[in-house]
Amino acid sequence: MMIEIPETVDGQVTILAQHTHRTWHAKLPNGKEVIAFINEEDPPLTLEIGAKVPVRMTVSDFSRALIAL
Repeated sequence: MMIEIPETVDGQVTILAQHTHRTWHAKLPNGKEVIAFINEEDPPLTLEIGAKVPVRMTVSDFSRALIAL
């Protein structure tokens, strides 16, 4: 039997601080801190500190999370 492992996993982060116009310091529900980001070609995004936003992460790297708005 073959088990298929997904390449990405969806989740949610809480925004802690903004680093640049496209990167934020954020925290996963388990307390792990990550860098949340939008792609360069995405329009600018305003996120409040404490906002909970959906993200997508690759299963090989849980240190960064693509904001999926």
